Amino acid sequence: MSIVESALQRLKSARGAEPDKRPPASPQPAGPPESAAAERGGARIAAPLRWPAHVPPADFDFERLEAAGMYPPERCARRLRDEFRAIRREVVGATLQNADAAGHAVGPIVVVTSSAPGDGKSYTAFNLALSIAGQGLYDVLLVDADFVKRTITNACNLGDRPGLAELLARPGPGFVDYAYPTPTQRLRILPAGIGANSARDLFAPARVHSLFDAIRTAMAEHIVIVDTPPVLVSSDTSVVLDVAGQVLLVVRAGASLQDAVREALGRIRKTLPVGVVLNDWTPLLPSERKTYVSYNEYAR
Repeated sequence: MSIVESALQRLKSARGAEPDKRPPASPQPAGPPESAAAERGGARIAAPLRWPAHVPPADFDFERLEAAGMYPPERCARRLRDEFRAIRREVVGATLQNADAAGHAVGPIVVVTSSAPGDGKSYTAFNLALSIAGQGLYDVLLVDADFVKRTITNACNLGDRPGLAELLARPGPGFVDYAYPTPTQRLRILPAGIGANSARDLFAPARVHSLFDAIRTAMAEHIVIVDTPPVLVSSDTSVVLDVAGQVLLVVRAGASLQDAVREALGRIRKTLPVGVVLNDWTPLLPSERKTYVSYNEYAR
């Protein structure tokens, strides 16, 4: 499907400081990490979390995901995996920082969004989660916060499972009871939920902040990737951005409008580190095509 060009750019958070408008957090962590992460070879290796054993696994397979356009076909899988490794290094590197260049906390929550529908944000969020979890160093929680499209929920056959909507509607239960294991050992998915279609009013800041404060505390040594609606078409995204530690803005080559991308960036809190992923790019110049031919030959 899409070809992701690893044009991940750090937009330094020197765009000015804004006051943190979040209410005081009172999270009840569902379960603390087993032990402090160790440093080996320059990379932090976090001990796996103790997830509850009673949660049934997500019922999905990669052939169905490929058919749904959520997983790359075999002919370009190797190149896509390498490109997502490049994105993974940037995301994990920022997540493990205690603070960004301006001294603001980064934390484990990565929000993936776009300026408009069809740019490939869900595809990017899903494959990035697979890439990080497949490395085996961190647990990854992939959250489907797009109550309209529910792309990740439907692609992973989780449409009949409770999830984010139920957590927001009834504060209290631990999110770990709604995080479904997958064939990738360290990846769990929190789906949109059964009541997502009628739950738009649940994106109240107090509800979202309380839940994600609990997730942030429990996943402090790990990674949380949140797929949201496009920032220009849904007010829900702005609420989720308030709890983010960093943002990936997916831009589709030849489709995303520059003015829309600029407006989307303008709606993101200025203290947040922002990365840009250029999606669906194909080489046009002869020198660029030659580079990719050489890449394919080298991989043989």
